[in-house]
Amino acid sequence: MSSLRNAVQRRNHRERAQPAERAKWGLLEKRKDYKLRAADHKLKKRKINALKQKATERNEDEFYFGMLSSTTKGGIKRSQRGEDNSGGGGKSLSVDTVKLMKTQDQGYLQTMLQRTKNEIARLEQEVIMATHGVKLTKGATHGTFGEDGSLELTVPGASENIFDDEDLGSLDGDLEMEDGRSEASGKSDDEDFTPEQRATRDRKRHALDVKRKNLKALRDQEDKLASALDGVEHQRAKMNRTIGGVNKKGVQFKQRERKR
Repeated sequence: MSSLRNAVQRRNHRERAQPAERAKWGLLEKRKDYKLRAADHKLKKRKINALKQKATERNEDEFYFGMLSSTTKGGIKRSQRGEDNSGGGGKSLSVDTVKLMKTQDQGYLQTMLQRTKNEIARLEQEVIMATHGVKLTKGATHGTFGEDGSLELTVPGASENIFDDEDLGSLDGDLEMEDGRSEASGKSDDEDFTPEQRATRDRKRHALDVKRKNLKALRDQEDKLASALDGVEHQRAKMNRTIGGVNKKGVQFKQRERKR
């Protein structure tokens, strides 16, 4: 009998909506909403009662060091130390102090940007040596990547590259042979390697992948540092009124003209 009752389509009971004359008050509160609101109200009430009890039992002769740096006016605690340190008092810094801080920020960003560029140059050289098997002696040769991603190995003071396109092509071919694949035969050379040689080759590949990932992360960091440096320089220029713009109150100001 129960299975037959469950097989019959029943009426879907939907929750009552807010009446049209009370639509301005928003959604109609359901029982689950009331339970949450009541629980929150009771929790706040318990906290207030606990604080009241703590205030009545407080020892008036008790001393703590916060009394030396704070006062109470109209029941509101004000921290004198916070005002001195531009904290809770809402005290603003002077324009000269902000300019000095911006100058220090600019110097720090320039230092970090130059350090990142030096690290990128070092990693690029290591990737070149690991990828093409070219050993670059200090002060003799160096390698750089062109705009199209091509490798350029040059001698300082020389106007021509050490390797031309044909030599680079041969280097790339040698790299593919090291990967264990021959374009002519298509046969894997792993069978000619000993387990120690395979392990050494895998370690070199892993180290090269790590260096490439680090190089990509450093280039992203370089872009972020350059963007932050441009932003600080723009802010300093606005504070010195060497460029026009709009201040935080929405008032436009013109570039400071040179006195004649």
